Amino acid sequence: MSELPFKGTLQDVSFPSLLVYLNTWGRTGTLTVSFGVVCKKVFLKEGEAVFASSNSNDDWLGVSLVKAGKISLQQFEYSTEVMKKSGKRHGAVLVELGYITPKELFWAVKYQVREIIYSLFEYDRAEYEFVEGQIPEEVITLKMSMGSLIYEGVSRIDNLIRIKEEIPPVWTVLQLNDDPMRLFQNVQFSPKDKKILSLVDGQRTIKQVIEDSWFNSFEAMKIIYVFWTIGILTEKKMETENISLDVLFVDSPAADMRDAFAAKAAALHEKLPGISPYELLELQADATLPEIKKNYYRLAREFHPERIFDSDEQHLRDKLVEIFDSIKQAYTSLIREREEGPDAGDRAAEIETNKNEKTPGDDDVRSENILEIADDAQNAEKAPSDSIGALREAVKRDPSNPENWRGLAMALCGADGDFSPEEAERAMFEAIGITPFDGDCYAELGYVYLRAGRGEEAKRQFEKSLVLDHENRKAIEGLKQF
Repeated sequence: MSELPFKGTLQDVSFPSLLVYLNTWGRTGTLTVSFGVVCKKVFLKEGEAVFASSNSNDDWLGVSLVKAGKISLQQFEYSTEVMKKSGKRHGAVLVELGYITPKELFWAVKYQVREIIYSLFEYDRAEYEFVEGQIPEEVITLKMSMGSLIYEGVSRIDNLIRIKEEIPPVWTVLQLNDDPMRLFQNVQFSPKDKKILSLVDGQRTIKQVIEDSWFNSFEAMKIIYVFWTIGILTEKKMETENISLDVLFVDSPAADMRDAFAAKAAALHEKLPGISPYELLELQADATLPEIKKNYYRLAREFHPERIFDSDEQHLRDKLVEIFDSIKQAYTSLIREREEGPDAGDRAAEIETNKNEKTPGDDDVRSENILEIADDAQNAEKAPSDSIGALREAVKRDPSNPENWRGLAMALCGADGDFSPEEAERAMFEAIGITPFDGDCYAELGYVYLRAGRGEEAKRQFEKSLVLDHENRKAIEGLKQF
């Protein structure tokens, strides 16, 4: 996902794209959208929308309740007069008058917040600005799934021209996204959604999916637009296998057992530092490629952080994020091993044993200090882009060498114009897949996340590094920034 500016107009960057971007990179701060005198704000914490406010009379709590049919127009008018005379909040007045219960008030506030956010999906010419930083302490945080929030908001867009402009050309071939973070969002699929998704097989174009669905063309295009926007569908990559639809619709085993699920997650999290990729993915050493993929998607769905979006247990969410990252890293490691053949593990071990014996004349890029690696990329005689190009060639020549992958990641971190968070993260995952118990790798991944503005994820990687190597200097220096 390319970087988006934190200030601009919704004519250039759509509101759904902004939310997806901020969610993907776990940003914390306030997103303000202004249109004339109307000003609406969405407060985000680690990429999740937790509250919203508006200065528009149409977004008042009482108005929202009238629209929802929870109070009458007469009750709204009388409670408004009482509110003005008493100076109390409208919600408190409504409860005191017996129009709603305290429990209904909580529902009403959540409903109001959602409606404010949903209204922003229809804006396409307003100005926006995202200011990163802590959100006000007085904000009441509400647990809302970003996946379902964006799904519902985008579903309300009925502008055909806008939809046609924001999806790829009709001859584009689509496939299910192979990134579990986007694939397994907390979204409830309708029968029509499932029909469209079943037609996305990595072979049909958008035009063919629309025609084969037998739905109204606009209706089918809108469903595609929804799933394209939230990231469940993506453009077909060359020579990639389409994901089985089964992984998307099968419910996780512990869906209705929160306590049992929390205990299972805690037990797995405790074992992470010493567990092998095979153990983590619940596989035997002779597991086939289809078995590896099947277990990868099953476990990624089961431990997806969005599963507990409505929970107050932040520590549980933190554990799920770390488990989820470890599952992705384990999968990358095993896929690399399968691609390189049965001796890949031995070769990787040999490289790890001999890496300190290499001379400065070696082809791979090496450094003992992550900051030096970044500086080397910035201060090289070549332009940073040339240095990065050379490193990309190095990983192609010798993909089993973790130092090449680490060098590429750090060079990307050190070059402003060429920094690609996704490529840098992917490179570090490759390195970790080859040397999963090297504390330096996790520390360097932490610096990648710092460069990308993903502070909490960076901190987790530094801490993971210190579990493996309690004196790791890179990790210690990284944690000082917190």
